[in-house]
Amino acid sequence: MNHQSNSFVLILEVLYGHLKDLVRFFWVRRVRFLTIGFIFGVFLSFFFLGGAYVVWSGEEARVHKSLEKYRSEVSNFYDSFQPKSVKILDRSGKVMGEFYRRNFRPIRTDNLGKHNVLVWAVLSSEDREFFSHSGLNYTAIGRAVVTNLIQFRLSQGGSTISQQLAKLTLNLGKRNLFNKLTELYCTFYIESQYSKEEILAMYLNQIFLGEGNTGVEEAARYYFRKPASELSPEEAALLVGIIPAPSVYNPVRNLGIALSRQKRVLYDMARNPELHPSQKEIPHKFSDSIELNLKKFRTIYKVKETKDEEGNPKYSSEIGKYGADKDFRVNLAPDFNSEIRRFILERFSNEDLEERGLLVYTTLDLEKQRFAEEALRVGVDSVRADLTKQESDYQSKGKADLAEVTRAILPQLSGSMISLDPETGDIEALVGGYKISNVFRFNRAEEARRQPGSTIKALVYALAFEKRIVNPSSKIKDEKLDISGYSPKNWYKGYKGEITVRQALAQSVNTVSVKLLHEIGISYFIQKLSAILSIPEEEAEARFQRNLSLALGSGELSPMELSVVYATLMNGGRRVTPRKILKITDLDGNEFYSTVPNEAAEQILDPVACAMAINTLQSVLTEEGTMTLKRKEGEPFLYAGKTGTVQSPKLKSSRWKGLKGVRDVWFAGLTPRNVTVVWVGHDEGAPFPGSGSGVSGGIWYRYTQNVKSKLGMGNQLISNFVGDFVKVDVCADDGTIIEPNPDYVCKVPLYAQYYYIGDLPPKRAGFVKQEPVNQNVNLKPEEVEDDDSEISTYDVQGSRIRPTAVDSVELEPPVIENRRVRYNEENP
Repeated sequence: MNHQSNSFVLILEVLYGHLKDLVRFFWVRRVRFLTIGFIFGVFLSFFFLGGAYVVWSGEEARVHKSLEKYRSEVSNFYDSFQPKSVKILDRSGKVMGEFYRRNFRPIRTDNLGKHNVLVWAVLSSEDREFFSHSGLNYTAIGRAVVTNLIQFRLSQGGSTISQQLAKLTLNLGKRNLFNKLTELYCTFYIESQYSKEEILAMYLNQIFLGEGNTGVEEAARYYFRKPASELSPEEAALLVGIIPAPSVYNPVRNLGIALSRQKRVLYDMARNPELHPSQKEIPHKFSDSIELNLKKFRTIYKVKETKDEEGNPKYSSEIGKYGADKDFRVNLAPDFNSEIRRFILERFSNEDLEERGLLVYTTLDLEKQRFAEEALRVGVDSVRADLTKQESDYQSKGKADLAEVTRAILPQLSGSMISLDPETGDIEALVGGYKISNVFRFNRAEEARRQPGSTIKALVYALAFEKRIVNPSSKIKDEKLDISGYSPKNWYKGYKGEITVRQALAQSVNTVSVKLLHEIGISYFIQKLSAILSIPEEEAEARFQRNLSLALGSGELSPMELSVVYATLMNGGRRVTPRKILKITDLDGNEFYSTVPNEAAEQILDPVACAMAINTLQSVLTEEGTMTLKRKEGEPFLYAGKTGTVQSPKLKSSRWKGLKGVRDVWFAGLTPRNVTVVWVGHDEGAPFPGSGSGVSGGIWYRYTQNVKSKLGMGNQLISNFVGDFVKVDVCADDGTIIEPNPDYVCKVPLYAQYYYIGDLPPKRAGFVKQEPVNQNVNLKPEEVEDDDSEISTYDVQGSRIRPTAVDSVELEPPVIENRRVRYNEENP
């Protein structure tokens, strides 16, 4: 022990000696090193300052032009220049949307006095010494440096309003030292050329405040439906709280965080009353009334706080609820146009938008859009009618509590629909929601993630075909399963025994889907799903829980994402990227932006397996499936699809008081060069009467029949491809090859079905004339797992007949996050 201590002391003595020598070396040569350091520092300073000045010199003319335009907006002699509009055209050139960057007069120096509350909030939060500094606030910079060093992260900035205006005007993009120094030159230029009132007014007109809103006037109208001059201190504080990070502090995206910022800004205002341009206007005992006024604010905007299943707070409100359609002069496809407008505002500068007349050529087909809107309206209205009848029945039976719950569900029932071309990815129709009031529209087609139920089985079967685990004619047993404690139920009571794989998908047999996923492997399934959706595998792993209920649709997808899954099958397994915009030009034809169709995309799935899956999905719409489409004699059958119904668990203690029904009904339909996905449900998962075939399937069929009769439809469901396959005629009754023999009986013949070479369907053993077993028996009520469910049949006119049973699955309810549209300003 003593030996070790002595060694340690010796080491310290040696190190101390070396340190003394090093210090002595630098001390003796201190003048030389200081001189070299000074020269090097001066060189670096001149290098960075000179380089930044070169950049500034190149940008000065553009900045001057922009600032002069901004000054004309804020001057007392306001130039009433009428900005040019942006026109959105459908694929045939029809105008379906038209909007202006702004359709109101901006804040000016002569009306700043009407915006005293807003000015007070901005100065208190963003730049308290604005009227006393000359562009830089050295105190704020020092305070920010100390705070960031203490917290060991960039938690506070020291930028003045002048610096922020310089940053907005230069718009240099990436943050680095050169750009920061260039912004410094611009800041000094702004301070030397413009008055403080002009700088403040220009800043208030140019600051980005989330959800596509530029300037406080536009944002005030969007979030609160009032001009900026009429904002209360609470409204102004919420608006100003967005400024540092619009994607984080936006009340539409993150209401809880925005409310926290709002309170912070209000207390900043209370601590700085001298920043109010007219202190006499400050409400009496303002600081003491902040909490009370916040409660009033929350009441006015119906701010509600609830808890999710894990106890985390969830917020909802009417802030920003009515801000969507005000921007359009023409708006024939609101959900689609809203996305286009957002893209345009984020991609193009204010000058481009106001000085050029932009034409946006899109993929949307306005005729198909109208058919989609009509079909969805009729379908949702039919469910609402059923709910109205249900409410009346409960009322007549004296069940007032159930009648009240039903009445609350009815107005919020909605749906969405998306239709696209799988070969190009072109979106031809998009309806994000159907409400009685169209004042606000939440784009459920792209933003709402719900459990897709049995519609996901198409991918499970395609992967099983690709791995050659089974083919459509393979025999597989519908039986009770127990896989590591997981035992799925069918939508009917009992089990069918041995059936073909085609019949299993046609009748949506849950046990078979789980069996196949178990053999495919959950990891492989998630890997393929992430590739199809173009999301990282890490995100897919986080979104889709690793359990066998994925085979029944327990993972959550948006209608857009589900349409991409089916489009990939239709596109021969090649990646599909949804596309909305073809090109953007000005009125003179100068092109600023263009896209290419979904050509030469990555091969994700084997094309033969995809063709087999589509053939098998056709059986869903025949007499053997859950949604029968009657067709005229000799007419080619060019339809395929899958129903999906997610049952609402019967929980007496739930907020729905044990109401029976379903919470999500889906249909994914395929026709030549088209994939259409329909979802109907309630944003918060409330139960309602219906099924995938009876509701969503009916909406799809109405839409498809309109398109077919008025616009025409192709004559080939599966596009030509190169692969290891043969096409044979098969009998759906038992999966055998159809034989030219008088003793061969087949009720449901299928022609030109795809199979891998070497994996053909079997011949029927012997030639005994017999009636084939029809697996789709008309189940008695006691044989159906839930008496609300139904199989649907549609005649050639599209009318629904003969309800008996359904494709349905009961899944654990997901956490429904009924948030409004979320966007990333940095990545349009």
